[in-house]
Parts: sequence; structure tokens; C-alpha cells
Amino acid sequence: MGWDFSLPSQPIVICSTVDQIGSRLLFRGYGVSNTMKPVHAGLIGSDCLILLDEAHLAEPFRQTLDWVHVYHGDKWRETHVTSPWGFALLTATPGKDLQRNAFTLDEEDRADPILSRRLMASKPARLVSLPLDAKKENTKVEVEKAFTKQIYLALDHFQRKENGAATPAIAIVVNTVSKARVLFEQIQKEMSEKADCILLIGAARPVDREGLEQRLDPIRTGASRTLEKPFILVATQCIEAGVDIDLDALITENAPLDSLHQRFGRLNRDGRPIVPYAAILGSSGKDLVYGEASCHAWKALLQVAHDHGKDIVEFGVDAFSVPMKNEALTRKEDAPVLLPAHLDLLSQTSPIPSPDPEISLYLHGANQEPDSISVIWRSDIDISFEEKQIRRLFMLVPPRAAEAIELPLWAVRCWLEGNRQSASDLGDVAGNQLLEERRTGNENRVFRWRGDDEESKWIFPREICPGDTIVVPASYGGVDEFGWNPMRTVPATDVAQKAANAFATRQFAVRVAPGLLGESVDSEDLAAALARSPFQQPWELLNAVRGLDLPEDLAKALDALTHAKKRNLAAYLDLYGEDEESRYRGVVFVAPFGIESEAREEGGFTATENDFVGSLPGFPIPLEIHSADVERKAEEFAIAVGLSEERIVDLKLAGFLHDLGKVDHRFQQWLHYGDPLGVDQENGQSVLAKSGYPMLMALRTKVYLPAHWRHEALSVRIAVKTKRFAEAKDPELVLWLIGTHHGYGRPFYPHRDEEDNKLRLLPSIMGLPPKLEPGAGPQSLGFDWNGLIGQCSLSGSRPDTVFGSLHAWKPFSGWPTIVRLRKKRGGKLNERSASA
Repeated sequence: MGWDFSLPSQPIVICSTVDQIGSRLLFRGYGVSNTMKPVHAGLIGSDCLILLDEAHLAEPFRQTLDWVHVYHGDKWRETHVTSPWGFALLTATPGKDLQRNAFTLDEEDRADPILSRRLMASKPARLVSLPLDAKKENTKVEVEKAFTKQIYLALDHFQRKENGAATPAIAIVVNTVSKARVLFEQIQKEMSEKADCILLIGAARPVDREGLEQRLDPIRTGASRTLEKPFILVATQCIEAGVDIDLDALITENAPLDSLHQRFGRLNRDGRPIVPYAAILGSSGKDLVYGEASCHAWKALLQVAHDHGKDIVEFGVDAFSVPMKNEALTRKEDAPVLLPAHLDLLSQTSPIPSPDPEISLYLHGANQEPDSISVIWRSDIDISFEEKQIRRLFMLVPPRAAEAIELPLWAVRCWLEGNRQSASDLGDVAGNQLLEERRTGNENRVFRWRGDDEESKWIFPREICPGDTIVVPASYGGVDEFGWNPMRTVPATDVAQKAANAFATRQFAVRVAPGLLGESVDSEDLAAALARSPFQQPWELLNAVRGLDLPEDLAKALDALTHAKKRNLAAYLDLYGEDEESRYRGVVFVAPFGIESEAREEGGFTATENDFVGSLPGFPIPLEIHSADVERKAEEFAIAVGLSEERIVDLKLAGFLHDLGKVDHRFQQWLHYGDPLGVDQENGQSVLAKSGYPMLMALRTKVYLPAHWRHEALSVRIAVKTKRFAEAKDPELVLWLIGTHHGYGRPFYPHRDEEDNKLRLLPSIMGLPPKLEPGAGPQSLGFDWNGLIGQCSLSGSRPDTVFGSLHAWKPFSGWPTIVRLRKKRGGKLNERSASA
């Protein structure tokens, strides 16, 4: 899940999942680098309304939202914060606990003709008993035949004109992906000429799902029915939520009553004048996904049918009369209590503390399958690639949510370890892992992506952690046009270019490399084309590869680069290495400002997953100009979102001072591409904030910048020496914003700097003093501003830096964090809350 916050005051509607929103809200954003986690927490945790759809499926997260709402209260804050935050629950099956304050229909609503016909529509469902032991092969065949038989019965039902749908839309809903695939293949084999068949599972890449959902348009609620032949949809329980379709027939596997209620909500949804067909196939046996709940549901259905003297149960909204007892409903887990001490730990993101609260418990409860990860397939990488090489590649062409499938960790491990069948036995709901993992000894390595960080590396399946984003070579297979298919060994299709198209007007990158070339071009042709470019300039290289017979989508993407904004184009040749003849094997083209479009969209780069793209303007920007621009933007945004005058002053000031640390002579030499003559300190235009060259990490060592050196730490030191710092209304907040604007210093920085022990000469810009005396920076214990040392220390944390103490009570989060500060007043603990 990514979005563009180049305009924070712009309202935005985000469609996401419990895992993606919940992990971000709790400072542990899945697939987000540690340095960007607090930014996502601020965006979700402030000035935000969360609409929790299908809330009956997310009880633990609902309880966690209750706790977050409590900590948003004034009792947990030092100062009043104007930005609102809240959540609302949306569900057709709220349960007794949530019904007390539910917004429900009144008589006026029920009198509406459209709503009235939907509420009163009859939905009779016949009960069909299945064999008990579904694990035996002969039983599986019987089950498949039972479902197929019901399809033919439904077709026969609608042969009678009085039933109202000559070419019906029929859905077959089962509880596991593997069962859905088997049925789909069987139905397609038997009926592909008689009917349009489609498979819909929840575990699918969004860019693939878009095409599938377009095929559902003819059966959307309210759509005029123009089906030329019957439409057969095979699906998992993913249709229970977020799929607005209107079916003529529903054939479903038994499930808990609340799940069945949701499925039947898709049958004659619009209350059309038809006689629908429905069947529930079940047994009293324990279900793989729902456990005992489906047994109790089946018994309840049989009892109601018996009481009415027939094998039919009415599922119409108003006519449904089956008692909704808890044992027959989907099991709802409880989340643990979210304590202030947990918030203290969660708000620390650089580095992540140990121990660290397990956030999956707050999202899914203790007994549900909580370990969700995101899987992405790329065709241009394999395990021979070095980790630094892939990190550079992914910084230019980042993995995006639109090309990812969110899957249970255990299923992915099974798949990678060769246990493909077990990997396919999952449902599209959170549930206990009922399968025993069986290792085959064959472990395919994957690349864990955590941004531009050493934690982004090749790992074995057993090293994958909950919330990880992993990128696998497309040669592993495991996915097809419909979604997750661990039985498939054919190489996967790389959809990264499609996923990136939404951001094309802001930043646009195109890869031309082995694995992406199609059948008409081989790696030899590409290497030869790149070698024929005499000067290897970006536009020259682009013309060279456009001359190849590349796949249509890739050719269109290369053509789009000719419309790069400001005619700014970069080409990276070293990312794919060289062949035996020392020729480059591939190239990545980047239009850092994006490409022109008819919409002429304005805005900056998408930088919610890392801030690397903001460092690629394509031309040098002086520090004075950049600082003034950021100050102006900070003021505009602060006014637009309604902050107080004091907050606006502090944000403006922080914006002006935030990059002062870039005046470091080594950093300036790096920005000037290692110029041995150094920088003219008297020429303000030569002191840069952004370089006009690609930022090569190898140059950092050559200019003697310490490993992991962060300019923000030096910015904090210099800021307190400037005249403008006296403008601060809340000096600690200003320093906090300066020191953490790249996500480090929460609470620790990753570097040490011997230059802090030396006198620094500063350039004559921005009102800086002529020199900075030797002294400790906020990355060390010796840092002291305004006599803070000795006054307080962070209880329960490593006292490596006083900036950690500042962090404790000025979290850049958007919602409050409770911490304990030990003061010298009798050694008592004084609890304070914070919000910034």
C-alpha cells in the first residue's frame, strides 16, 4: 500500500487491508522501511477516519481501534490537538455486542421501493448432504460431482421461463483456493463452450484482479442483463466482502452462518422478479478453514429445515429465521490490551527495540493465522544477483503493492520448500494453520525488501518474518492470471511496469533486461544494441533499444519515455552486470520527473515507502533555495490543515533549518561528485542540498564520510547556534522535527563522527555562524542543548543519546505516546504524554 503525500492537505480515499492499515497505525508498516514507518503512522493516526468494512471479520482490530481512540483523548495529551481521528464499523452481521449502538433501518427506509424489494426478496436454499471424510480421494471426486450436478440443476431450473433468467449468472463458492481451482478446471473442461467461466480468489495481484473484475461488469447490481450465454463464477469466500454482484444462482459449500449470510447477500441482490436457485452442500464434519463452527451451522440449518418439513432454508434478508448462536458463527478472537508501555516501544522505529510488541496480535488475535507477508515476482532478477545490486535496482523500480499478493507466511514457506499441495490448501479468511509443514530439503531463497537498508537481502524461507515484503524470481512460478497457484511451475508474468503506471506522471522507470525481452529478442541482441551506442548517453541508448522487436507493453513504455518531463532522462547500465564480452546486459531508464500526460498532473515524487526519489531531481539545487522552498511549503501545508499559529511558526523554522548539516565539507564534496577541489564556501550557490548527478554510494567512502553518516544529526547541532532558532515556540519540537525528518534518531542514529571533535568552518549562508566549536552531536551521549543532560533520562531504554529522551516525549506520530521520564525530583517517575 503506497500513496503520494506531496500535498498533505489534499483529501484522499485509501482502500486497503487490516494488515496494511493496522501495521502502519502501530508504527510497524508492513513493507515499509524503518525510516518511513513513523511517517505512515502519522498519516494514518492523525486527521483520519477509518471505515472498517466487514467489521465482523476483524474483531481483534476493532478492539485495537478502541484502544487507539482512548489514547487520542485529552487525558493522554500535554496539549490539545485539533486534527480529528476516528473509526466507524460497517457490517451486515454485527453480532450482539455491536448491535447496541448500531445505525439501523427505520420504517421510512423500509418504505423505499428499491430497498423494500431487496429486503423482501425470497432466497430459498436446498440442503445437500456430502460424504463425511473429504480427505479421501474417492470422496473428493464425489464432492466435485455433487457441485457439478448442482450447476446442471441450476441451468435446468432457468430453462423454465417463469423463473426469469434464460442465461443465468451462477456462482460456486467453496472454502479453499485449491478446491476452487479443481472445480474451475473441471467446469471449464465440461462447459467452456456452453458458458463463460471465471475464477475469483482473494489471493491475487491487484493489477491482475482489475482485468478479472471487468469481466464481472455484466452481473453488477443494477446492470442490465445482456448475457449471451450462462455466466459461471467459481470463487472462494472472497466474494463475501467488497464484490457487488447480483447472482441468479448460488451453490455454496457449507460455512458458519454469518459467512453464509454474506454469500447469500449476492443472490438476487437487487430483488429482481426472478425465482433464484440456491444450494448449500455440507456435512457434519469439521471444516479445514472454519473448524467446528461449520458443523454447528449445518446442524442449525438441518434443524430449521426439519421444523418446516422440507430440505429448504429461506435466506431472504427479512425471512431468515435460523438462530445465530455463537457456536455456529465464525470464531472471533480478542486482541490483547494495548498498554502505554507498548506504545512507548512501538513509537521507537530507528532502530526497532528488542523486545518488540507482536503487532499481529493486535490485528488478528492470538489464535488466528496472523502471519501475513507480501510476495512479488520479478523476471529480471535471480539468486546470482548481489544484494547491493538489487537494492539499487529496487530503489529505481521499487516493489509496489499493486504487484503483490498478501499471503499467510506458512503457505509461502510450504511453497518455497517444495510442499506445493499444502501451500494451496488455504482459504481467503484469516484462520488457524491446520496443516503440518513438511520440508523437502529444497529451499528457494527470496529477496526480503526493507528499503535501502542492509536488512534488504537474500534469505531462506525459514528466515521470513511476519509483515515482510519478499521478491522472488519469476522462474519460481506460483502465480497465474487468477492469482496464487503454488502448483504452477511455469514462470510468472512480471507486472511491475503495470503497477508503476499509476505513478508515471511523477516518476517513470523502464527496465530492459534479460527476462523481460519476450521471445523475439534474446540477451545477445540486447547486449549488442547497447554496445552499438558509441557515447552511451540516455537518449542514444533509448533509441538503440527501441529498435528491437520487444514485447508490446515494453515497447509502449519505452515510447512513453520520449515524453519525459523537461526532457530529463537517466540511464543506468551497471545494474545487470556485463556479459563475457564485457558488454552491458541490460539498462534501466528513469524519467525522474515522470512523463507528460493529457492530465498534466502536477506534484512531487511518490515517497511514502522511501525518500530516495526525492534525492534525484536531475539538477543541482543550492541549499539556500531548497531551505527557503521547504519553509514555504511547510507553512502552506500547516495553514491548509488548520494548525495553530505556534505550530506553524515551528514547522516553518524546522523546514528552514532541517538540512543545515549538509554544509559538512565531506557531504558537499559527495554532492559535487567527489570534486577534489572541494566547494567554494563563499559562493552560496555552490553549497548544495541536491546534486545534479546520480548519488554513487562508493563516492561516500572516497570523501571520508563515516558509514551510515546522517546529515540531520549535524543539522541539530548547527540549528541551536543560528539566530533564527530564537523564533521557536517549542524548541524541543523544532529540534525533534529537524533530527528525525528522514526517520532516524527515533531514538538512535546509526553513526559516529570524529569530525565532531574538531572545529568546523561554516559557509557564509543562511545566517550561519562562521564556525562551529567542537562538541558532541545528538548521536552521542555527550550532546547537550540548554542544559538538558542530567535533568532526565529515558526509563527502560539504552541511554546512548539524549536525543532518545527528546524522542520519548516528542514522537513524530500524529497520535500520543505515553512514556516515563525519570526526573531528579526525589527519583519519582513522572508520566507524561506527548503529541507532535
